[in-house]
Amino acid sequence: MRRSVSTLTRSTVMRGTIVCTRNIQWVAVAIASFFTHAAIAQNHQDLSAAIALGNDSLTQAVYGLNPSAYGSSSGIELTEDGPAQVLKFKASDFNALNFNDALLNEVRTVVIRFNEESLLDAIYDGALLAGMENLNTVVILCAVDVSSSRASSVVLNNLPTGVNSYYVISIPE
Repeated sequence: MRRSVSTLTRSTVMRGTIVCTRNIQWVAVAIASFFTHAAIAQNHQDLSAAIALGNDSLTQAVYGLNPSAYGSSSGIELTEDGPAQVLKFKASDFNALNFNDALLNEVRTVVIRFNEESLLDAIYDGALLAGMENLNTVVILCAVDVSSSRASSVVLNNLPTGVNSYYVISIPE
């Protein structure tokens, strides 16, 4: 009788250890997945540093006088006749815009303006930008006082292949 109780006790302890080990493994996988996801999504480069290295085409694309379009929840508006090369909009309008609009066919640069710090915490689906076939640059423009690490950590998943993303902090005075 003692032997069967001892065997039963060992068996129960072993099952409990295995369950506990599996739970710890699941937690470890979840934590690793979270940090891996965050690392993949948060790879925006510092725009100021890229421009300081002499990237004239980037300077022209972001700060030059380019035909532009402005997006809002009410639609797309062009500033000039002809195709827009730059699309500018507020982060709060991201999901309301139709990025497949024919007015955006020539857009190469998208500037997403963050006017509220709380918008930095949202997750944005960059795959929505895939309709703009000429897109090569996305700029996260933070118009709020945040650290560079916070600005660079905006989650913009699934950007189309070949699209570079940058962040810049520009607080209006």
